[in-house]
Amino acid sequence: MKNTKFEFFFRSLIAKNMEKPEHRLWKFVENFSEQSTIHGVNIIRMKKLHILERIFWVVAVILAATGAITLAKSNWTRYSANPTVVSIQKDYRNWENAFPAATGCLVDKVDITNAEKFIHKTWNITKIDSKYPYYLDFVKTVANVSYNSLSYFGQFENDTDLNNVDLVKLAINVHPAISGNLVTFQTKHKTDWQLILTELGVCLTVNSKFAELLTINTDDTNVVKSGTYVETLRCHYLNGLCYARYDSDPSRPINYYIHSYLEVVHATYNSFYPVEESEELEINYRMIETVSSPDIRYLTPSQRKCHFDNEPLTTDVPVYGTSICYIICRHKLSLKLCGCKPFFYHFLGGKVCDIRGLLCLSKYANRIMQPPSQIGCKCPQPCELITYLPQIPQYTKWEHGYFDSRITFRWGLLPPTTKYRRDILFGFGDLIVSIGGTVALFLGISFISIIEIIFLFIESILKQYMDRDETPTKKLFVAVGKNNNIDME
Repeated sequence: MKNTKFEFFFRSLIAKNMEKPEHRLWKFVENFSEQSTIHGVNIIRMKKLHILERIFWVVAVILAATGAITLAKSNWTRYSANPTVVSIQKDYRNWENAFPAATGCLVDKVDITNAEKFIHKTWNITKIDSKYPYYLDFVKTVANVSYNSLSYFGQFENDTDLNNVDLVKLAINVHPAISGNLVTFQTKHKTDWQLILTELGVCLTVNSKFAELLTINTDDTNVVKSGTYVETLRCHYLNGLCYARYDSDPSRPINYYIHSYLEVVHATYNSFYPVEESEELEINYRMIETVSSPDIRYLTPSQRKCHFDNEPLTTDVPVYGTSICYIICRHKLSLKLCGCKPFFYHFLGGKVCDIRGLLCLSKYANRIMQPPSQIGCKCPQPCELITYLPQIPQYTKWEHGYFDSRITFRWGLLPPTTKYRRDILFGFGDLIVSIGGTVALFLGISFISIIEIIFLFIESILKQYMDRDETPTKKLFVAVGKNNNIDME
């Protein structure tokens, strides 16, 4: 009787231990090693295998798995960090080259007649009133605004009534009307200037893809039409007359900026060409362009290390460009330093500065105008990059005749014979093939082997779930009870 009770207790204890997780895990490992087709794993569980042979195969499988993991990790790092390559293209005879965009900013952005009308409508002041020069100075200060001229608002600091004036509306309404004649090589495509508000004040731009981002309506709503793309000019390589010319009002000197159609003029854009009365400026540009393969869009920006123009960094602006990124950085810095933004950031969020806010920004103007890298501005490289290299400009001063009564600016494009192309060097498909070849070489694992592992794991879980109501402990207790004539119910 004692032996029977001891045997019953001992077997019950074994049955309870079998329920521990480590026992279930070991059972799964045994079952997996017997059924798996992974090389070396099934040999470890072979019966009548010497202990040294078993240790040898364990070490071999571990080393093989380590090698496979190491190389797979290396391939993943390569895919994540540097999967692209830049190559050179020379098939230039079929290229349609992007024509340079031009932005012109008048040296004096105030039309006296328009200013007189605005002053009379806003303050009911006419030219004969003593305060007319005061308001005219205010109008000129607003119209010719830039970070360098914010200190000019000092004379209006104590006039709180001026804080109620819509400065954007003021700058647009007093700007001279666009006049003159713009001619391009594309006779079938009507091209005209667009009025935009920039960090340099009100300017004119042509052939800029993102001009609508900076454009404001001239009515009372001042609604920004952001995110609309403008059709840009492209010039075939075989076109020997790829140029544009603008004959403008001779009484209004203009500073011209030439840039990519994917960029806009900003505060630190220092390269410009002034053209004054009776002057003609002709300048040609050579283009350096980097294009990207359509397949590269499937990579993340951190992988390809560049951004496309439809991949914005902020929700305020629906597009991306390095110049737009610089503007956003200065906008954020203005909000940080003075809690408000200059009125020319009409397409960005935040509180608009009043007179004292603009004077606050004038104290930090030198800091804000520093190069983007010095103010903590991190702007990724664009995937579509165009740089225009100016050739020697040709200035002509007309002293008499027809040409002395106009200002002429002519810019042209010299077709390139070389382009750079960013392609995928190591894509996702290459990653799968590389990792698959690595694990097949070291462990003999294929896609079916992975499905096999998943199947065996699910099978083990289902068996444990189905046997939950009839545990090994209960089975053993029933068997022992029957042998010892014990009623287990």
